[in-house]
Amino acid sequence: MSLKGKAAIVGYGETVFQKKSNKNLFQLASEAAKKAVEHASLSFSDIDGIITLSPLSLNARLNLPLAEFLGMRPTYSDEVSVLGASGGYALKKAAEAITAKTARNILVVGADLNTLYHKANDLRPFQEDYDTLYGSSPNNAYALAANLHSHLYGTTIEQRAKIAIDQRYNASFNENSLYGKKGLLTVDDIVNSPVVSSPLHLFEIVSPCDGAIAFVVSPAEDAKQICSTPVIIDGAGFSNGHYTLSQSELFTNGLVTPIKKASETAFQMAGITTEHIDVLGLYDCYTIAVILSLEDMGFCRKGEGGRFVEEHDLTFKGDLPVNTSGGQLSVGQPGDAGGMVNVVEVVRQLMEQAGERQIKDCEIGVANTNGGYFSTECTLVLRRG
Repeated sequence: MSLKGKAAIVGYGETVFQKKSNKNLFQLASEAAKKAVEHASLSFSDIDGIITLSPLSLNARLNLPLAEFLGMRPTYSDEVSVLGASGGYALKKAAEAITAKTARNILVVGADLNTLYHKANDLRPFQEDYDTLYGSSPNNAYALAANLHSHLYGTTIEQRAKIAIDQRYNASFNENSLYGKKGLLTVDDIVNSPVVSSPLHLFEIVSPCDGAIAFVVSPAEDAKQICSTPVIIDGAGFSNGHYTLSQSELFTNGLVTPIKKASETAFQMAGITTEHIDVLGLYDCYTIAVILSLEDMGFCRKGEGGRFVEEHDLTFKGDLPVNTSGGQLSVGQPGDAGGMVNVVEVVRQLMEQAGERQIKDCEIGVANTNGGYFSTECTLVLRRG
């Protein structure tokens, strides 16, 4: 099914991202939802569909309770659980539902509480997959990828550090970010920060936080009547490679991730190449994730991502703006809703609402969301309407 030009994002909302919020899960989710609906100049009576992301915290279910909490009576409802890829995938499903005329206006919401997530993990030790017994964890998995990339292609800590440095600069212009007011980063700051899992340093790793993001998706044909500058969904691609690290081909195929297939699908649907893209929202749980995304999307050849980052300015003032809000590395990661951090900034740029970090003549943006250990991927091509 081609989704090109069928659906549009007409509103968005987000909370402030904090290490520990004084609000509960439903308060955060409803705050973002209300902001998104208000931003779209709609009311909840206009919303007939809801898609939520399954929060990590306490294995809670958000969908039906949130709809009730908001006083909604939707005729279309879904909950997405593909790890960090959920944000992009939920928007893809919303576009599919709009295209199929299953719903008219769909609310997409992701929210999580980092503090409850860790308590939940303490309570469910026997629910982890068998890889965990042998040291499999996000930190270790991405460290293996970074180590192999350095071994195969010569990527350096200085090249990886530049990603965190450029994104922290972007975050210094974002009042909602977790670390925007903590000061800029230098190579020395990153190199001298503790090694969490070799070769990854502390400032190369995302910081979990509490927060929520929401979108309203409507038919593209109605979008201009709802929103002065809608964001059209022109392409969407999804690819799943593995779940457990032991079943991954990542370490035997030269570090080719499912991002490659998902992006090829999305780019072909939208009819674009990398040369058409004005802004990128790349899933950045770790610095190495950005490098592999750039490679597998086709901005450079496999193995050249480190050098590519070194040679390009990734700030909002640069020649290839990436994660202009600061990305998850500086904004924070609210559980599986983390990918929405990258998506919402692309939407904001295309709506020309990014304030001081606004990119001039921003017409086309691409966002990708990554779940697990490069396990599952969704890529979106978005266009200013």
